[in-house]
Amino acid sequence: MKRIFLLAATLFSVVFLSSCVEQSGKYKELQAQLDSLQGSYGTQKNQLDEIFAALNEIESGLTSIRESEQILSVEATKENVPENQKEHIQSDISAIQSAIEQYKAKIDELKKDSNIKSIQFKKRLNAMRQELEEKSKIIADLSTQLAEKEQIIKAKDEKIETLDKVVAGLQQDVETLSSEGEEMKNTISSQDKQIYSAYYIVGTKDELIKVGVLTKGGLFKSSKISYQAEKKAFIKIDYREVSTINTNSAKAKVISIHPKGTYAVEQVNGESVLTISDPENFWEQTKYLVIQVQ
Repeated sequence: MKRIFLLAATLFSVVFLSSCVEQSGKYKELQAQLDSLQGSYGTQKNQLDEIFAALNEIESGLTSIRESEQILSVEATKENVPENQKEHIQSDISAIQSAIEQYKAKIDELKKDSNIKSIQFKKRLNAMRQELEEKSKIIADLSTQLAEKEQIIKAKDEKIETLDKVVAGLQQDVETLSSEGEEMKNTISSQDKQIYSAYYIVGTKDELIKVGVLTKGGLFKSSKISYQAEKKAFIKIDYREVSTINTNSAKAKVISIHPKGTYAVEQVNGESVLTISDPENFWEQTKYLVIQVQ
């Protein structure tokens, strides 16, 4: 019982003394300082959390920029880039440039923060900003390179289009010349046939009179008439291809006017055959050959 009484008395003393200390001015002042320090620590801790969160964001952004820069460098230097991919690359470049500017602004804000005292921390901020400046220049160069390549491709396309038109024009000219050449060829062929055309007729005296080649007096009509009225009675030939004419008769003679020495009438197997040895001179005076047979 005595022990219980002593314990109760001790507890009462402690509570009494504690109550007296809490009521003293010194305690209240210390408590206020402690509360202030705790508040300041909390504020500084929040500020540091925000600073490191911003730093981590910038670091992460720099990593993404490095990766994107490498990808864009490869894509932008390709020889042929599809049109939709060009738009995608340009969009990525714009996004990266915008991100770089945002990160640079955040770094500038952090550098101005009075709570940051660490020299190493500030050096890190300066290094990050310098890297962002370098990346900004690289990205700008890629954009310029892409624009220049676009101009080169555009110029090539225009040149190809011009060449295509020239080629089309040349093809048209070739087709026209080919058509004209074919027409000229046909004209020359027709002219050749006309130039080298000759006509001959083989018949008895009565047959020749009947078709109007001979008069009843037996005289051959003037070559100036050219027998045009009775042209259908003659056989047309190309005298370059015909050098012999079979008369189908034992006796035959040439009664049209042709230079001597340019032809001969010979017997072949009992029939008279006309052989022309000099076609050019033979047909020079007239293109109409009349052979009278018996």
